[in-house]
Amino acid sequence: MNKLKLVLGTFGSIFLLFSMVIIYYWRDVQYEPSALDLFSYFFILPVVFSIILLAPYFIYKAYQAYRSGKKQQHQTLLEQPLNKVPTDKQLKIEDIHWFNLNIFSSSACHAWGENETIIDGLKNFKSPELDDRLENNYSLAVLSYRIQKLDYIVELQDDDSNEKDEAARLVRIKVLIQQQLEQQTETLMQVAEHLKHSALFYDHELAYQYRMHPEWNNTDTPNNDGDQEILIEQVPRLNRLNIHILLSDNVLEVWDECSSQEMLLDFMQSLGMISQQLHLQHHYLAQQNAYEEWIKLLDQISQQNEEFSLIINVDSEIDQTLLDEKMWFMDDYFPAEFASSWCVAAKDVKISNLEAIKVLKVAGNVDDLLTCLNQIMPNHADQTEQEQPFVLILDDATDIKNIKKNNQRFVPALIEPHHFLYTKPILGHTQQLAKIFGFMLGMHLPEEMTSMIYSTDQALTHAFLIDVN
Repeated sequence: MNKLKLVLGTFGSIFLLFSMVIIYYWRDVQYEPSALDLFSYFFILPVVFSIILLAPYFIYKAYQAYRSGKKQQHQTLLEQPLNKVPTDKQLKIEDIHWFNLNIFSSSACHAWGENETIIDGLKNFKSPELDDRLENNYSLAVLSYRIQKLDYIVELQDDDSNEKDEAARLVRIKVLIQQQLEQQTETLMQVAEHLKHSALFYDHELAYQYRMHPEWNNTDTPNNDGDQEILIEQVPRLNRLNIHILLSDNVLEVWDECSSQEMLLDFMQSLGMISQQLHLQHHYLAQQNAYEEWIKLLDQISQQNEEFSLIINVDSEIDQTLLDEKMWFMDDYFPAEFASSWCVAAKDVKISNLEAIKVLKVAGNVDDLLTCLNQIMPNHADQTEQEQPFVLILDDATDIKNIKKNNQRFVPALIEPHHFLYTKPILGHTQQLAKIFGFMLGMHLPEEMTSMIYSTDQALTHAFLIDVN
């Protein structure tokens, strides 16, 4: 009603003003107007001037209505129960491909330290240090992310094995794998115990293999059929432990898989496992498809309902020979080394005396991030109000295209750049497995927050790490 009064008032005022001026002018010049002149000057001209005068007002009102509508739509999405989502949004939810994993233990190692220490380093970024053992084409020390404590262990191993001809990086990779195995010992011991019980209760052939090793047998082996039935109900079936070793594809031709397999088998047997329940697989990944293969591997593990998996991701370019090759193409190349490991299993896998510490939920084919967040994080609005970062971005922070894509992806969900932590810079130019390391590092973000992990390599895929408690 107010708008109508404003329009009529404006038109009436202009009509009266124009009428007075035009009639006075025509009388002064003794002009005899035609019917067209009367229509044009007393109707069309006032209407045009009224529209011009009222245009800013209506543009402002339209803008206010647009903002109010967007705000109301966003509020509705936040408050709406999932079972009352509009049809088009419901379709988007149904299109999302979810898979879940339980993570039982995690470890990460970098030049800055281990686990949460690396996250602290990300928040307060430190530059790489001068490496007095590596030099460039001008015989000057180069910058690197060298894990200093590895040097002494590597030197000891070289002295013991007398393998002076082996590339320094291969020795360091082996040491990093051994270190990750040691970090996972407590979890793997529980898995070994469960595997033994499962074999004794469910598989006669594997039970025979265990009984061939008295030191692996103990008093809880069933003695009669009645005992066996009771214990079967208490021990969920577990068939094997899968060990996935993720390596850069540029070690494919030089990595000794037999030696690696022997080392891993010896370690697992020392925990009480038998080779029949172990499956080892090496993955040689290139930078351009590493993240895609990583997501595929996690999806595969999520479907293995009677298996447990150990994933070890390792890379090192701390090697003068390799550095000389790299510097043919890039003068300021600086290398890094890192290692990370997870003990994971499908959601339904249960291990005796072992509880998951986090749940990994991966959503694929996510067209609308806000719809996805409403499903997985109903309280995400509270989390986005905090200044603490909770999103690990695996892409290059200096790539303008990636920055624009990330803003387009996250801003509609009220996730802003100060919520991001970029992992790429802390790994120098050693980037073959960098995104996988960054992904696994997400386990060490603050427990009280739901962590998110994202890369434009898989633009429609989002990962969430949720605390079990």
